[in-house]
Amino acid sequence: PVEGSRGYASIIDAGPVLIALTPKSKLTVFEPSATAFKQLASYTVSDSPTHACPVISGNRIFVKDADSVILWTF
Repeated sequence: PVEGSRGYASIIDAGPVLIALTPKSKLTVFEPSATAFKQLASYTVSDSPTHACPVISGNRIFVKDADSVILWTF
């Protein structure tokens, strides 16, 4: 775990990485490992809380917040 972090997240297996989305709209990309947490990227994806598991399609991530569906591309 990351120092000082608590709570829960929706976690998606995206091949070589895992993607986690918290209800507070924080999307974190990290490498899966049994021994250490290695964060690769972190983004705030909305100004309001997120309400569903993110959907990944190709190079797109769809995120649902209180009012809309947001498209992120990478």
